[in-house]
Amino acid sequence: MKNANTRDFLEHIAAQDAYVHYKGRFFFVNGCYGHWDGKGKIQWAHLDMYELESDHGGAISDVCVITKPTVREVMEEFLRIPLIDGKTFWELEPELEWV
Repeated sequence: MKNANTRDFLEHIAAQDAYVHYKGRFFFVNGCYGHWDGKGKIQWAHLDMYELESDHGGAISDVCVITKPTVREVMEEFLRIPLIDGKTFWELEPELEWV
């Protein structure tokens, strides 16, 4: 991953938003967030990724929308599924740039 340590990036999106650049295209990762019950227990976690018109421009298409019972399960799914051009995160990782 360009401009970042991959582990730092994954830890970041597990709780916060991030922008990435890939082969002239821009993407926004709406970092993992959850819904908590009244007793401090997470009920579900969610992460979205969108392709943008331009650097920080408006969203033009969904890349992924993931909702699971835990943040860990969301992140595992994010790493497993095809994201861009049919490639998984690990296949994209060498060319992704955290901006």
